[in-house]
Amino acid sequence: MKLQTIDKALYRKRLNIALVSCVAILLITSLSVSNILIALLGSDVEGENFWWNVWGVIAGAGVIVGLFKVVAAKPFMAEINYVRSLKKEMNRIYRSSKKLQVALEANDKNAIIISYFNLQASKQVYQLDNNTLTMDELNEKIRVLDEKIAELGLSVSLDDYRSGLINELGNNKLSNNDED
Repeated sequence: MKLQTIDKALYRKRLNIALVSCVAILLITSLSVSNILIALLGSDVEGENFWWNVWGVIAGAGVIVGLFKVVAAKPFMAEINYVRSLKKEMNRIYRSSKKLQVALEANDKNAIIISYFNLQASKQVYQLDNNTLTMDELNEKIRVLDEKIAELGLSVSLDDYRSGLINELGNNKLSNNDED
């Protein structure tokens, strides 16, 4: 996975359109289907139509999933799919955070590359999602990692990251003697 430059205004606009569309489709479909089911099969006793309403919501969710599969490959969804994939990759890294932290403390080059990618990806996602509350903390983590990279004499870039590095953690340790 490679970081891409994303137009924040375009991303936010398309994300908002997609979210509002999902809510509207879910609302219209679930109400329509549940009302049709209640009219055809429902009970005259109040409160006994719960399961028809559940089926309406399930139908609405099914319509959204079906539409998403159709629209997902369209250019309109490019930014949304990219951010979704980036968040998925960041979650994958997070699930390995204990192993990553141990390897990072042991100066494992793969751990440094993964951490560098994860911090830069987090920064991009925070900026795209207007998450400014924790940006100072994130920038401090980036500064500390940059200092560690310089201290070890490494050259790390975003292009060094690939998903398979997580599986290779612990296999690429640097010692102070290896710096020369």
